[in-house]
Amino acid sequence: MIRIRELKDQIGAPYPRPLLICHSCGSEFSANRGDYFAANLETVLTCCGKPLSLAVKKVVYREVALDPN
Repeated sequence: MIRIRELKDQIGAPYPRPLLICHSCGSEFSANRGDYFAANLETVLTCCGKPLSLAVKKVVYREVALDPN
């Protein structure tokens, strides 16, 4: 369960930067503490009625074989 106070300011932070993800619908949200400046620091961030998870997105590129026809 991630609270706003647990997030870090990510401005100038190196990649990969963490993000918040909803495992129910797949939505992604900012994990930059500064984006929630007006909210109570004890707020638990939720989506679909469940707490969001802190994650790092990993993109994988694979070569595709061409069809010889």
